[in-house]
Order: sequence, then structure tokens, then C-alpha cells
Amino acid sequence: MPLWTASTPARRRLLWPAVGLAIAALSVVENLTDEFYGYPLVTVVPALVVGLLLAVCPRWPEAAAVAGSLAILGNFAMDTPGPGGAQLVGMGLLVGHAAAVLPRAAGVRAAVASSAVVLVTGSLFSVSPWEGVFYSVVTGAGWAVGTLVRQVQQRSAELQVLAARLAEQQDAVAAAAVTAERARIAREVHDSVAHAVSVMVLQMGGLRRLLPDHPEAQQVLLDLERLGRDSVDEMRRVVGILRDGADGTPAPQPSLSRLEPMLADLRAGGMPIELVVTGRPRELPQLVDVSAVRIVQEALSNVLRHAGAAATRVELAWAADRLTVTVTDDGRARVPSPPRAPSVGGHGQLHMRERAAVAGGRLDVGPVRGGGYRVCADFPLPRSAPGAAAPVREVTA
Repeated sequence: MPLWTASTPARRRLLWPAVGLAIAALSVVENLTDEFYGYPLVTVVPALVVGLLLAVCPRWPEAAAVAGSLAILGNFAMDTPGPGGAQLVGMGLLVGHAAAVLPRAAGVRAAVASSAVVLVTGSLFSVSPWEGVFYSVVTGAGWAVGTLVRQVQQRSAELQVLAARLAEQQDAVAAAAVTAERARIAREVHDSVAHAVSVMVLQMGGLRRLLPDHPEAQQVLLDLERLGRDSVDEMRRVVGILRDGADGTPAPQPSLSRLEPMLADLRAGGMPIELVVTGRPRELPQLVDVSAVRIVQEALSNVLRHAGAAATRVELAWAADRLTVTVTDDGRARVPSPPRAPSVGGHGQLHMRERAAVAGGRLDVGPVRGGGYRVCADFPLPRSAPGAAAPVREVTA
């Protein structure tokens, strides 16, 4: 089971050769500093073999583990008491590496074979039969550590897969949220177009009545009126399918003119809301009207979810050529906020930006110094007639 490939990083390719070289060097130092037995340097050959096996174990992990245990035969063949400490560490590393990189069954097979070899060999040739038991404990410990490493690697790989799937789900949820919001905006754009076509039909009817002496022109205008009415009816049928309530009745179109009842419902639920209107309210383009209401609704929903129904101020600033809608909370929760679900984040700001952009406006959001959060949407309006924007101020709490 070769585990080295051309794409393996250089550090990983050099790791096990470095470990093998270290074991071999430690074995030589161990032999040279041993003053009790004084064995010749040739007796470190089995330890050098273990070091060589460590250098190549990534390519043949199971064979290297078994061969490392068989090296103990060379120690007894040279009439030594057995492997030295460095060689035993190398044998344990070989078994542990095999258990870490091989499938579970292959790792167990390598550990059993290695432990059996050292147990039988140590029991037969050592001065004490307990030497074989000690050798098998070393290989068994190596197998246990290697198995733990393999389990950790498997869990890490599973977590990476789960993280990738979660990222895909987050992208899918975000895309679905954007699609749903754009579909809702599209329905409201259809409503605006239907209103504009209805006005055109009425104007063409008035023009037709002003041309009693031009029957050809009257017929053209009559055909245009019929086509406009048919188009409006068809568009309303389509929009009605998307917008009807549960009882089959058309859902009311959201509007700033019906903002106060919505705020009253929230106040009844314990959320203090102050409505401040400056300037002179005027009739809005339907798309701007709907977008402004939806932004206020989303901002208030965010206050409920994230600020615990904090005291909130809703400001409608009317000017001759623009409308500014501002929702500001003080950040001091009055009811416990519900725990957030361990899922992807919300898309409220994204929806509000979509709303403002489709109506030609812009949105600014951010924290307020001293605590709280502010959402401010600015919409351009057709310039009103002179005097239509006389300053007035209305405050409702």
C-alpha cells in the first residue's frame, strides 16, 4: 500500500527518513556509551535495520512493522541480551505507524504478528522469559497510539466533509433567500405596472371622448383601452394567485398610510415604539411605498429578534424630492431575546438593501454610539408642487 506520491509535500517525505536516521544514531550512541556489556559496534546492525525500515515505512507500512519485529532475531543471533532502548522505540513506532495509516483490520494484523514475533523470540532466547512480555507490551502500546491517531484523522476528515456540506447549504440558503425576496419584489413591481397601465387606460378613454369627429382615432384608442384592460386583468389574476390570503381574498397592499396599525400591534405586545413624522406626507410611487414599509417591518423584526424589544424610534422625514425612513433602537432589551438557532445567519440586511435598490434608493445600517442600532433608507421622489412640502411634525408614541 504505497502512501508516497509525487504530490506528497517534501516535509512529509523527509519526516520518516529523519526519524529512522535519529533511531540509528541513538543506537550507535547507546552502543558506544555502554560500559557494562561493551559489545562491538557490529551489534547495532539490527537497530540500523529498524532505522532503515522507519525510513521506508510510508511505502510499505505493514511489511515494515513485521520486519522490524523480526530484527530482534539478529540481536539474539549476535549473542546480545536483546534489542536496546532505541531499537525498541523504533519497533514501537513501526507498529504505531502501521496502525495509523492502514485500515483497522490490516493494522490489527500487523500488530498481532509483530507482538507474536517478539513475544515468542524473547521468551525463547532471553535470559528472563519476561523479556518477551515486555517487548510485546512495547509493540502493543505502539499499536494503541497508532489506532488513536487513525481515529483522530478519520474524525478530522469527517469534520472537513461536514464543513464543506455546511458551506454548500449556507450558499444554497442564501441563494434561496435572495430568490424569494426578488420574487416578492417582482410581484410588487407587477402591481406598480398594473396601476400605471390602469391610469393609461383611463387617460386614453378621456382622449377618445375628446375626439368625436375622428372615428378612426376613436377606434384605435378603443382598441388600446381594451388591450390595456385585458392586460391589467391578466396581470391581476397572476398577482392574485401569488398574493391571495388563506381565505382566498386578496391580501392588502402594504403602505406607509397603514403603518400606524402595524406599530399599534407591536406596542400591544410590549414593544415601545415612537413614530415621528416630519414634513408633509404625500402620495408615493407604489414601489417606493411598498419598499419603505417592508424595510420598516424588517428593521422592527430585527429589533424583536436581536435587541429584546428595545425602545424604538421610527422616523419618516418627508422632503420635496425625497423620503427618509429611519428605525433606531436604544439597545436595551425589555424582554429576553430568543436563542439563535445554530444555523446560517439571517438575510434581513440583504433583503432591505434589495428593497432600497429596486426603488432607486440607498440603505445605511450600523450600530449607534452609546448602544443600539440604526437602519436608514433614503428614497428619491418626484418633486412635488410648490408648497406641498410645508413642514409639519407629528409624534405618536
